[in-house]
Amino acid sequence: MKMNLRKIGMLAMVITVMASCKKDTPTPTPIRELGDVVHSMSIAGDNGYIMVNGSSKIEVVSVGVSSYSNGYFVTNEGNFGTGNGSISFVTSEGTVENNVFASMHHVATIEGLSSPRYMAKVSGSKAYVTDWGINGVQVIDLTTNTISSTITCGTGPEGIAVSNGFAYVCNVGGWGLDNTVSVIDVATDAVVTTLTVGDKPNSVQVDLNGAVWVLTGGYTEYDPITWAIISETAGNLVKIVNNTVDATYAFAVGNHPEDLVINNAGTTLYYSDGSWSKSVYSFDITTTTLPTTALINKSFYGLGCNDGYIYGTDAVDFTQSGWSYKYTTDGTIIDSVQVGIIPGGYCFN
Repeated sequence: MKMNLRKIGMLAMVITVMASCKKDTPTPTPIRELGDVVHSMSIAGDNGYIMVNGSSKIEVVSVGVSSYSNGYFVTNEGNFGTGNGSISFVTSEGTVENNVFASMHHVATIEGLSSPRYMAKVSGSKAYVTDWGINGVQVIDLTTNTISSTITCGTGPEGIAVSNGFAYVCNVGGWGLDNTVSVIDVATDAVVTTLTVGDKPNSVQVDLNGAVWVLTGGYTEYDPITWAIISETAGNLVKIVNNTVDATYAFAVGNHPEDLVINNAGTTLYYSDGSWSKSVYSFDITTTTLPTTALINKSFYGLGCNDGYIYGTDAVDFTQSGWSYKYTTDGTIIDSVQVGIIPGGYCFN
């Protein structure tokens, strides 16, 4: 099951994001279990905003501890309905500590979400959360840890990135189909334009020049009885400049690229491409053609990039503990470590 279909059809998802520590944050208290199901994680300051899709809420935790300052986190989705989502921490030496959520401190719980996906901090006191259940964005007040308003977007809002005062939301289609990116003015919380980029935009990154790059997976229509393919559309890598589509690079029909990430310098994009079996490719933002030679010939469930390394997760059989792999940017493997069940994302401290 890898499913390369996981981004369009997997129920077990969780989102995690971070925001700066506030002086009025309540005294943290210990928390033991994370529950359903961890999807991704990011850090800003000492506080973390962990979205639990199965429970439709956000757990706010304190992670500002020295023991987690030299390494990276892996978010393990776990199986839907089982409550075995978890977070692993891998030191720079390759030592793994699983279930580290139990060592963090609970600050608050934000409820009232439906199907939260990803989160992006858009100001010192505000964050956006993409939410399939409302086909829009939940606006989070980071000073009170509450939902302050909602913004209507396209169907199944997914990946989100912020550049030059605007948020770019990939409308992947949820359980259906969409082909747009909603552009939101973060000062007014209003959608200022909607761009057509190609079927099922799944991930988005910002380069060193502030240009926005969107990866679309393309759409496959199946016969509901035989599951034979009726039709397919191509995936695209799309460059957006000044809220306008500047360039579009089409993939081969039948491939379904996903998991767009970027290096720290903002100069090189990495993504997985292929059909049921994928490989990792790199794309220099100054080039004008897609690469034809894979950088890493391995199919990953999720990708990450940080500090000169590329990371990939292997969910194995979606039942046993999965693995995280670490490579140099020239595709040389450094190590692999066993983490939790269905490792799907990374958080770099």
